[in-house]
Amino acid sequence: MNKRDCYFIGIVLTSIYFLIGCQKKNKASFLSLKTLSPIVMESNGAEIFQYWEFKNDDLLWNNNESELVNLKFYKDSLEKLLGKDSFKLLVQKVALQDISYQSINTLNGDSINAQLIHSKAIGKIRPINFLEAQILDYQLSRYPLLSHPTEFHAFILNNESSNLVRIYFAASDQPWPPKPIVILAAIKNDLNKGWTLNYHLHNHYEPKNNNYIGILAPSTTDAQYFLFLSEEYNLKNALITNGLHTVEIKSKEFQKFKTPENN
Repeated sequence: MNKRDCYFIGIVLTSIYFLIGCQKKNKASFLSLKTLSPIVMESNGAEIFQYWEFKNDDLLWNNNESELVNLKFYKDSLEKLLGKDSFKLLVQKVALQDISYQSINTLNGDSINAQLIHSKAIGKIRPINFLEAQILDYQLSRYPLLSHPTEFHAFILNNESSNLVRIYFAASDQPWPPKPIVILAAIKNDLNKGWTLNYHLHNHYEPKNNNYIGILAPSTTDAQYFLFLSEEYNLKNALITNGLHTVEIKSKEFQKFKTPENN
């Protein structure tokens, strides 16, 4: 191969690497909920009820590959607190799904629900996707998860005819999310206008004595709420994320979980 051929190949390879880099950069900057102004529906101190609306795109549902500042800080902090090897093992343990999973003889509804997920009987655990990461990162920009843990509600609706996504978001400075009464009223109206409630997302975390990493399974009260949303608002899927992985549960599976009524 002569020098001219080598030079040409070098230019081609450089161009390919540049295009790949641009694609990754474009994906990372495709959407930022921290810079996209929301429509505020109601606020009361730290409690906020708002929504964003934007065009649907396949990138929203792909695995998260963007460097979101607050979410990255959370992951890096966990790795330092737990140690690199322990962090990796704990993340894998929480995300485990295997039909040979050894169940524990228990009457505790939350534990039974976790067993149903880990034994692969219900739901699918996968890496957190781009949109879920954006929503969690937004709340972490308000209250860092390690120093001020909170949970949020995110209701993700799609309108196929207009190719739009709408995200209703309810959160506060408390460990639990506020009751989204104003949001549910708006969703009821949206459903009559061609929107579909495809996902309800919320996050889980654990205290220090349980290694921080959130459980990827619904509590009995979570399962009860999923059933309510399915019956009243035709919710299609429920999502629970810990910032690393997300469990996705179809509505037809909701009734298999333990709730306060059948626990």
